[in-house]
Amino acid sequence: MIDDQLQNLVDNYQPNLLVLQAISQVRLLATVGPSGTGKTVIAQALNRSESEIRLVVGETTRRPRYGERPDIDYLFRAEDEILSDLKSGELVDVIIGPNGDLYATRLSSFPPSGISVMALVPAGVRKFRKLPLKFFKAAFIVPDSFEHWQEWLKKQSEASQWTAEQIQGRLEEAKVSHEFALSDSEIAFVLNDTIDKAAKRLLQVAKGSQPDDQALARQTAEDNYQQLLKLLDKKPETE
Repeated sequence: MIDDQLQNLVDNYQPNLLVLQAISQVRLLATVGPSGTGKTVIAQALNRSESEIRLVVGETTRRPRYGERPDIDYLFRAEDEILSDLKSGELVDVIIGPNGDLYATRLSSFPPSGISVMALVPAGVRKFRKLPLKFFKAAFIVPDSFEHWQEWLKKQSEASQWTAEQIQGRLEEAKVSHEFALSDSEIAFVLNDTIDKAAKRLLQVAKGSQPDDQALARQTAEDNYQQLLKLLDKKPETE
């Protein structure tokens, strides 16, 4: 259960004046989508191929997942440390993740030049849109089929040893992510059929253009969403 006081602090968080002034020069591209869709892998591929694309290393209170590298994939911090920075306005943003963990970024998370890229949940997209960034665009990453996504999600689940409750939480998170993207007029849809092709489409978004195959990607997202609803309908409710 998320503490009401913590929820209120996060929901009403505002960076201090110095942070707001500094982020006015930040250009940010966000990848959005459920777990297992390739948000981070595609961003890493784009970072390797394009020198102007820089990865943002965020912070979280959750434990590292299988294969994650501390200080490279995430900065893993104690909750009281992030709360202290939250109360002083030192963070750029902070949200509560689907399992109740805190996720945050600070000025030092963002490279001083180029286009920053990071994975965000819908709540994070909404928060960043309210900040005075120089450039902000969000792209919803769409697996080329529901079956492929479920295969990727299963591998991630097994590697991270998720409980049945955690798996259910990820599926519920996926429902929220799809509903956000399909109802949002500003988001781009990036098809993930292969990592290299998806990275090129994501670069188009970073350049301010419409990605190739966007119509197909959106239709695929709609199809995946409908199959997800059927899957959730079959799932027993967790206690």
